[in-house]
Amino acid sequence: MSSIIRIQDLRFTEYVTPDDIADRVSAIGKALDDRFKDVDSIITIITLKGAFMFAADLVRKMHTPMRMEMVKASSYKGGTVSTGTVELSGFSESYAGKHVLIIEDIVDSGRTIHALQDALHEKHIASCTITALCSKPSQHDIDISQEFVGFELQPVFIVGYGLDYKEMGRELPGIWRCID
Repeated sequence: MSSIIRIQDLRFTEYVTPDDIADRVSAIGKALDDRFKDVDSIITIITLKGAFMFAADLVRKMHTPMRMEMVKASSYKGGTVSTGTVELSGFSESYAGKHVLIIEDIVDSGRTIHALQDALHEKHIASCTITALCSKPSQHDIDISQEFVGFELQPVFIVGYGLDYKEMGRELPGIWRCID
């Protein structure tokens, strides 16, 4: 694969390799199994569309019994910067008394995670654990636990491994950063 690719009107270069991603996903899966070792089962909430690749690889590395649910959480609207407003849809389960794992693609401002946590706490869950493929701590408006984060990144725009630019680039096996 070329060291520079073009998606729509932007150019990207590889930032995190597929091998590095696979290693971190395995480590996170083991750490989450340890976190939930005394729990009968969990509900895993996968944020769409960006977290689907991370979630698929992660849950296959885990041994914790789980039910999976997918929610749509959107704040980008096709651009490279969050709009600041989070729209959630897709909650359908009864969560009262359940242990929940949120699988997120990226934590930028933290507003999406905060909105998900608020919605779940209203449902009287037992606990909420968050894992994210990537985090940009310098952009967080809200204090978010970094316990189960794959990669802490600088504030650059990225695509690949589920992340997109105008719905393109999700299929890339690594993470690519914008150079434009």
